Amino acid sequence: MGLSLYKPIFEKLEGTIIPAHSSAGLAGICTGITQAVTLVTPLEMIKVRQQTDLMNAAHQRKYRGLIQTASLVVREEGFLALYNGLLATVARQSWGLVVKFSGYTEIKAMFERASGEPDKPLAPWKHAMSGGLANVLVGVLNSPPDVVKTRMQDDNKPYKTTWECVKSMAKNEGYLSFFRGSWLRVIRIAPGGAVQFAVYEQVAAWLDKANPPTP
Repeated sequence: MGLSLYKPIFEKLEGTIIPAHSSAGLAGICTGITQAVTLVTPLEMIKVRQQTDLMNAAHQRKYRGLIQTASLVVREEGFLALYNGLLATVARQSWGLVVKFSGYTEIKAMFERASGEPDKPLAPWKHAMSGGLANVLVGVLNSPPDVVKTRMQDDNKPYKTTWECVKSMAKNEGYLSFFRGSWLRVIRIAPGGAVQFAVYEQVAAWLDKANPPTP
């Protein structure tokens, strides 16, 4: 949704107000901020609480559903507790979508140049491949803010701020700790990227065909 909402706005500004080829990245930043501030941070907070609660066999389960978890967190810790890890979530969403949108645009352009017919539409499998490879980049490069976000949203976190979490991980666990689980993330999101962009391009082509520009 963010690509279709923000990218056309920035495309109109390319080459005048903003640098050329920057629309995809700026669309990613705006989409990431919008997602993090509206729904993603509270939902991720609830998800992490439920997951860590399931892993703790030493006590009876505390969180048992979306509404119950949210209500309990607000009652015990205050409404703002739902936004624990907001800074890390904004970084994760924004940086991840910058990589995703920019990566897709550049990989798609590589396919277009390699075809020798840049004005001819790409085959659907090339759109899918571009989306899948873009999400491989996301899975690896977006791992650090995702790991920090998860640490900050844990019920038993030993950190007071996002920056404290970053410093503690770097000092006590090493920089590779920021990339834990990145390959599992790649396996999870790469197929989704392939489907997402293949469908997006197909629907966009149908809409363009149904609503041709007026001369």
